[in-house]
Amino acid sequence: MDHRAQCTIIGAMRLLLSGILLIFCALPAWGQVGEQGSIRIEAQYDGRYLEQLPVEVLCSAGSMQENQFILGPGERLVVRPEGFEPGKTFCQIRISPLRGYSVSYSAASPGKSSADRNGCHFSPLSAGGENHCTLRVEQDSVTLTVYKKWIGGSGKDDPVRVSLECESGQYSGTRLVNEGAPDSWEIRNIDPGGILCNVSEEVRETFSPDIIDCQGLLLLPGKGEECTMINTKIVKRIEMFNRYGKLIMIILVLGVGLVAVKRFT
Repeated sequence: MDHRAQCTIIGAMRLLLSGILLIFCALPAWGQVGEQGSIRIEAQYDGRYLEQLPVEVLCSAGSMQENQFILGPGERLVVRPEGFEPGKTFCQIRISPLRGYSVSYSAASPGKSSADRNGCHFSPLSAGGENHCTLRVEQDSVTLTVYKKWIGGSGKDDPVRVSLECESGQYSGTRLVNEGAPDSWEIRNIDPGGILCNVSEEVRETFSPDIIDCQGLLLLPGKGEECTMINTKIVKRIEMFNRYGKLIMIILVLGVGLVAVKRFT
């Protein structure tokens, strides 16, 4: 092989090597341009007490066909804003306030992320790897409070024991209530459509109860109730013919007789 051919082969090899190096150097840039930032959203809540969860995705740049989604219990959703600028696009994932429910967020990202009561924040959204946002929703308990009112009589009355019965939900125990000293139950796991509850009280011979205000109470998530039980006191008649009553009657008869004798003498 002559010297000219050798130079040609060496030049071609150098050109090929340069092309290969150029391709490898360009790959990271191509990957960054073509790679889409993605956000995996997961909803964690009990489907028995919440039917669905509306989720909103807000980004400062880029576009999506829609930014509002509905997630069921345990469902996961992956969103990819198109046309976003790596390192410059800020995204927030949140749900609108739900009456009767508490929401907590947690965020994870290869880049910078945070979570607070306003949602998951990616600032900025990372182009490489996957960004995660987890939403946890729990139903708040509601309060049912019972008041007591006495009618008639005088003196201090003993507290009265009251009990609660609901269609469903979680609660426990009886309560002691009196005028000026109400008591209540904290009720959890309420059906989204609400539950009906009744409050009753122990029966005593010393009063006649009126519990109508505490019947058919409708409790909804985020909405408790209160009611008043009215007791009318019963004053027992004096037994005129017990041993003390007989003595009083004898004295009265004698007294009336003596007065009559004096009038006619």
